[in-house]
Amino acid sequence: MKQRLFVILNLSLISGFVILGVSIISPILPQYALSFSIPIALVGWAVSAFALARVVMDIPAGFLADRFGRKRNMVFGLILIILSAIAAGTADNYVWLILARIVQGIGSALYMTSATTWVAQITAGESRGRYMSLYSGLVFAGASFGPTIGGYSAVHFGLHAPFFAYAVFALIGLIATLRLKEPTDSSQATPSKVRMKDVPSVLLNGPFLLVNCSVLALFFLRAGIRSTLVPLYASLNLGLAEDKIGILLTVAAVVTAVCTFPSGFLSDRVGRKKPIMACLFLSGIAVLLIPLQESLTGLMGITAFYGLATGLQGSIAAWPADVAPKDKLGTSMGVYRVMGDIGMVLGPITVTYVADYTGHLTVTFIPFLIPALFCFLVGVLMIWAKDPAARKHSEDFIIE
Repeated sequence: MKQRLFVILNLSLISGFVILGVSIISPILPQYALSFSIPIALVGWAVSAFALARVVMDIPAGFLADRFGRKRNMVFGLILIILSAIAAGTADNYVWLILARIVQGIGSALYMTSATTWVAQITAGESRGRYMSLYSGLVFAGASFGPTIGGYSAVHFGLHAPFFAYAVFALIGLIATLRLKEPTDSSQATPSKVRMKDVPSVLLNGPFLLVNCSVLALFFLRAGIRSTLVPLYASLNLGLAEDKIGILLTVAAVVTAVCTFPSGFLSDRVGRKKPIMACLFLSGIAVLLIPLQESLTGLMGITAFYGLATGLQGSIAAWPADVAPKDKLGTSMGVYRVMGDIGMVLGPITVTYVADYTGHLTVTFIPFLIPALFCFLVGVLMIWAKDPAARKHSEDFIIE
């Protein structure tokens, strides 16, 4: 138990440094893209290029991890992140920025797929929800102050600076990863090999795909709202500087991090479905309230509420693992990453195209409405999703 907890904490802290780097560029990426004199409709590609590369690489990353080892996969991924962050910071045109973001996505897929599967592999059983939410919560905690760091560095050193800070934090993650040891005791882990022949059966597994609809919706929201529309709305509509935008995103991230572990613990007690459904419905409401705010204070209050809502997704990685086809955990977690990254591709592209069509150099209510309706729809669909954790708790309660 102590060794398992140590590994989870180690992976969480390292992943926190990596995601901290990602979050550092979140308050400035839309504005950085606009600095290349492109229309708002194309801004989404600066966010989505990263996720598109992850969609392509998530499952191959699992194969590479099985062949060469998770640690080696993670190290190579971090090297790509460091080099691409420097390339993005020195970009002199939008195409170069997009190419750098694609390489960042490849590096992220190599790292995050290996790390997430590693955690899922050693947390099988009735405590999976709390352990995986501990991992997610510590990762979110590490990312919480990234937007503030990114916004501050952009105001004082220019829009390029956050990318170099991103490279520095990825380097810290690389040094820490080199000290990790992969488990050699098979009793610590459940089988997690990624096999190409398993992909069709996983994709055709109805309960697994239904649960992953919630994954797609929540990642759609994360990239489309938090990483794209909130910075654009704060900048274009309210005229806020990058440091203020960074504080806004930090408030949301801190609240999410604080709520994530209790949410995972709750999911082990009542099942995954109820917290995730609450997350979807409350997130949709929060998104609708964002464009109604006309001040920094009001927007900060709503982003805090939005952070609370998204904090209820603590079991978002545990639920797909619960319903994954037997003996196909590795492949299933690869598909889980793909579903999330599809959401991250579609979110920014959808909302920026709608924003460009419905407003001129401002963000209207309509781009917020579409993600909110999507969340409500998926929330209703989750009524029919299987929830083994809830059934297990119910059986234990009856026995007691």
